[in-house]
Amino acid sequence: MQKWVGKRPTMGQKNLVAKYKRLLQQEESVTLTSQEKVLKIIEVECDKKSSRELKGVLGLTTQAIFFVSKHERMRYEYSQVSDIDVRNDEKEKNNLRLSLKIGRLKRKFDDIKKNDDSQEFIEILEYMISNQSKEILTTVTHDFDYFLHAEKLAVLQNQNVHITSFLLERDNLSFTKNGERLLREKHKNAALVAEGFFQEDKQKKGNFIVLDSQVVYLYEFDNKERKARLLYKWDFIYFSSAMVDRFAIKTVVNVPETGNRLVINLFGKEFVSVLNDANILLKQKKRKWYQKILGFRSGIWWKRSVASLVYLLLLLLIFSTIFGEETKESNTAESSDKTSVSNTEQKVEQKEKQSNHEDNGQQNNKSKQEEKAKKQAEEKRKQEEEVRLAEEKRKQEEEAQKAEAQEQQTNVYYKNCTAARQAGAAPIHIGEPGYGKHLDRDGDGIGCDR
Repeated sequence: MQKWVGKRPTMGQKNLVAKYKRLLQQEESVTLTSQEKVLKIIEVECDKKSSRELKGVLGLTTQAIFFVSKHERMRYEYSQVSDIDVRNDEKEKNNLRLSLKIGRLKRKFDDIKKNDDSQEFIEILEYMISNQSKEILTTVTHDFDYFLHAEKLAVLQNQNVHITSFLLERDNLSFTKNGERLLREKHKNAALVAEGFFQEDKQKKGNFIVLDSQVVYLYEFDNKERKARLLYKWDFIYFSSAMVDRFAIKTVVNVPETGNRLVINLFGKEFVSVLNDANILLKQKKRKWYQKILGFRSGIWWKRSVASLVYLLLLLLIFSTIFGEETKESNTAESSDKTSVSNTEQKVEQKEKQSNHEDNGQQNNKSKQEEKAKKQAEEKRKQEEEVRLAEEKRKQEEEAQKAEAQEQQTNVYYKNCTAARQAGAAPIHIGEPGYGKHLDRDGDGIGCDR
């Protein structure tokens, strides 16, 4: 996602791309043109008239300003924006509010975190509205492989290219990286760019060494002014009889007959290798391993003594750091043992009290358990009694219903067989509801059978 945040994004920009990765991919394929470059993106909330707040990304490109969220997509050319208003959020002191006037329409964005990224966004927006045809260089469009040195800045200024203040701040990496990037631009095919210096008549000169096209260059780099000045250059043949003296973190190339020497930091082995590949064979001074350590290189007794003392103190400091905690623990253990011996009687008393307390506690626990068992038995008895009463009530209700049904059956009476037939009950056998002797004139036990 380098297209959206550049080669050296802030942590906030990385998180922003990770959060809205899918939306940005859609925006790239749907809205952005092939020649359009992204200048900056930030996270905002868009206030809608319907009182809905849409969380999304507000972006600036070389052609337009756009907003994209899950439910909304807007895009306006810079020429459509007639005015902008940036204010501090009254509710959130660390946030900004942004209003865009687009014709009669007004778009409001808030919940903008006040940081370097949002400040650069505002700077780009203000510049692009008033300078639509001019070029601007931002932290997204700049290639951090190249240093914005003094000469480069002068060229860009002559071309009317605006450089954001945040970009100048982010482009200042370190003395070493800035100098290396500048000299890599000057010597695109250099075999080696390394920090070092040339010692002539006990004076140190320069701070960068460059090997390019069988020539050794010595530069003096001023990081504050962003400039590099060439001091010396030698053909490789100049070092043909040189003696190489290698140490732990630096390599000294002693130039014969002059007493001068070239000192290369860290990359001495690479320096020798490049010259050897060009058939410049350097002699190497043999040293024992300890003679390569700082303080033992010169062989002077007092330097060795000081170095030994310093290294010994460092070792003691390391050992005291590692084993100091163990000593403290052992001292603590000893003191605790003494305390335990002197307080034996107190501990015995405490144990007896604790034993009595535990016995009392066990008795209390036992009584509590018995009380709990009684409560559980009582609750069980109550539940069984409730079940029994419910069963009796149910039986009583059933018997009442049967009695009522029988009573209803007993109370059935037909005045004559015509009424019995109309009720659909004829013929009626003896014992059935509604049977009567006045319906059974022949006395055969069946009424209304004729």
